[in-house]
Amino acid sequence: MTVPTLTKLAYSLDEFAVAVSLSKAQVRKHMAAGDLVPSYSGTKPIVTLEEARRFLESLPAEPKSAIAS
Repeated sequence: MTVPTLTKLAYSLDEFAVAVSLSKAQVRKHMAAGDLVPSYSGTKPIVTLEEARRFLESLPAEPKSAIAS
């Protein structure tokens, strides 16, 4: 019997931070700046797969110091 594989549709903040190699504090800073917009289940923030992709695609290709030059 084959067990179906489920695609993860949303991430907790801890899971998202691990998935994108950022600290939870960095994730919260992006949320506070409006760069990352979570959805909420009650009071629990979750990052949908679509929002995760949008956020990652919006990041600059070079570090801030290289952009400012």
